[in-house]
Amino acid sequence: MNSSTSMKICIINNLYPPLARGGAEQVVEKTVAGLLDAGHEVLLITLGKSKAIGKFGNLAIWEYEPKNFFFYTDSHTHSFFMRFLWHVVDMFHRGSARFVRDVLEKERPDVVHTHNLMGLGFLIPHVIRSLGIRHVHTVHDVQLVEPSGIILKQKEHSFRYNGLPTRVYAAMMRRLMGSPDVVISPSNFLLEFYRRWKFFSHSEFVQLRNPMTFGSRNTKHVARNTHHTFTFYYIGQVEEHKGVLFLLNTFLNFQTDKECELHIVGDGSKLDEVKKVAEKDNRIVIHGRVSRDELPRVFAEADMVIVPSLCYENSPTVIFESFAFGVPVLASHIEGIAELIEEGKQGMTFRAGDEKHLQEKLAWCLGHAAEVAEMGEHTGTFLEAMASQEYVPTLLALYTNT
Repeated sequence: MNSSTSMKICIINNLYPPLARGGAEQVVEKTVAGLLDAGHEVLLITLGKSKAIGKFGNLAIWEYEPKNFFFYTDSHTHSFFMRFLWHVVDMFHRGSARFVRDVLEKERPDVVHTHNLMGLGFLIPHVIRSLGIRHVHTVHDVQLVEPSGIILKQKEHSFRYNGLPTRVYAAMMRRLMGSPDVVISPSNFLLEFYRRWKFFSHSEFVQLRNPMTFGSRNTKHVARNTHHTFTFYYIGQVEEHKGVLFLLNTFLNFQTDKECELHIVGDGSKLDEVKKVAEKDNRIVIHGRVSRDELPRVFAEADMVIVPSLCYENSPTVIFESFAFGVPVLASHIEGIAELIEEGKQGMTFRAGDEKHLQEKLAWCLGHAAEVAEMGEHTGTFLEAMASQEYVPTLLALYTNT
């Protein structure tokens, strides 16, 4: 079989719009759309409370709700003990394994491409192997070693992330995941992370940047000058590990005689706390959740997007989206992020969690608005290099082993 032949491709990911929380779901949605546009048949297996099977042209969506203590997206409302029990059930969930086996035996896809499996169950890779179907897997985070997907920068060598419980969990996950034919990562950092933890010992490792969730380049219709109020934007999940509270406190303590604002766009468990903090400073504007249709307007109003993550990041979608709208990025110098930013070209970095260093970068931006605008003009070079990868054709070559 070659990549020009119409294929039946199975995509498995725990969440799919309207159940979506982060960049992984956007990548999956974009991948499905790209494969359909290329004339292929796509079978999607995902979580869903409706237990519906939908058929939309060449796309078939199979939803499954595993029997567990709670639904995957409700985990943040439960105690540590209940989450622990939930994870044990999830790792060895035979019901979801039977469901996936039944679907694959019925549909007989040419290849299965898995993404995030947490919530669907980790017996699924064994099912794929037992059926002799080619298996491609994309890693999006560190969840196979740390169930929360969060490893805090500068605490990565602590017992919390390297103690016996973590090592036992990682050993079990290594065995459950096995070695798919191909393992894809958007960042070199994450590939090396899993190599260090001895995952996927017989897999082919491929670094492939995520597909653009907007067009490769969008023109900003906003005049640039050095006299308007300088606007910093945070766009993403409103969670502590994403650094949004750190950013707010840094901005509260940031004294300047230049006009500036910090805008927070997004939703999450810390939104109410963020709103209370914002009441202390009229320079801070809280937007809450906005639809993806509104994001072009949001980016058009931003002079600089800030990505203040306190945890390991793979390849944050917001950085690519910012570049697509010609907005430079000021981000924590964390492995996956640092791969995306050439210092002083499309943006800048600061030491993760370092309030003083971030304030220095904020002050520099206010004093060099013209240079910041020029950085925005350089984002296109990065995106052109990204576009040259041709995400879907590369996937199809990996699917067919060509």
